[in-house]
Amino acid sequence: MSAILHLGRWQDTLAGIPDGSVRLILTSPPYDNARTYEGTCEPVDFDELAAFCLRVLCPGGTLAMVIDAPMRDGAQSITPYRVLCEWAALPGWTFRQFLVYGRGGVPGNTKGWFRRDHEPLLVFVKDGADQICNKEFLVERAVVASNRRKTGSVSQTKRARDGRQISEPVRDPRSWERRHRGSIWWYGVVGQACDPSAGTGHPATFAEAFALDAVNVWSNPGELVVDPFAGSCTVGRACQILGRRFIGSERVGTCPKCGGGSPERCEHQWLNYHEIGLRRLREPDACERAAHEKAESVGQVSLFARTA
Repeated sequence: MSAILHLGRWQDTLAGIPDGSVRLILTSPPYDNARTYEGTCEPVDFDELAAFCLRVLCPGGTLAMVIDAPMRDGAQSITPYRVLCEWAALPGWTFRQFLVYGRGGVPGNTKGWFRRDHEPLLVFVKDGADQICNKEFLVERAVVASNRRKTGSVSQTKRARDGRQISEPVRDPRSWERRHRGSIWWYGVVGQACDPSAGTGHPATFAEAFALDAVNVWSNPGELVVDPFAGSCTVGRACQILGRRFIGSERVGTCPKCGGGSPERCEHQWLNYHEIGLRRLREPDACERAAHEKAESVGQVSLFARTA
């Protein structure tokens, strides 16, 4: 499957994507200038981003966006919730669900507020067709729930709007033997030595396991997945593994610590973000070995090392 990573602003590099051709946009835009890239910040125009998503998504296509809310001076940003309210009011798509991307926060005591162990995951679906939602890929075997089927109970109880409890048959009795994922997608600690994306040197990655899950659930093999803020190209790597076509864009193409010199001659080559993504697509095993070696150099045990 093709995997293309453009260098430049997504507004320019992704302008040629045909209308209605994308099954999934999986991304995490920079927000509230929480990070600087190449020594600069480029605020996201969320109106412009929404218009792009609505144009390129196919009917039933999904936008899944991880967007956090940083703490500054004792106050938390409301950007994710503002974007949610504004985008939910736009015609052409439906706000499907507020999910949680869970990952362990930075260890230590936070004075006056609680450590953030999650980021909001906003899911929108374009109108016009049913959404692809392959939840069965996230199903695990349940131990406790299977006991209900052993007793012959194949009904479930839920509460009506007026507060009454209603018992109704389970559509698939075998579902009691499965543990279905809820609204919290938990990946634990995703830092150095725990996930391939963390070893690239990019300052804001999400777990490769999360990208694999999201691509599996919201797209089918051969369909097109797009990430306007590709970073270290974790989404592109997941698409390679799962047989999806991928187009991404990353605007940072020079290494901030070597003045834009050749990454091959720079000891900080992992900080060339566009090159990170290209290398992960072209030499995935080499990237994972490099991350493994980096983990070993600081006395950590790599959990994702692969043999050549």
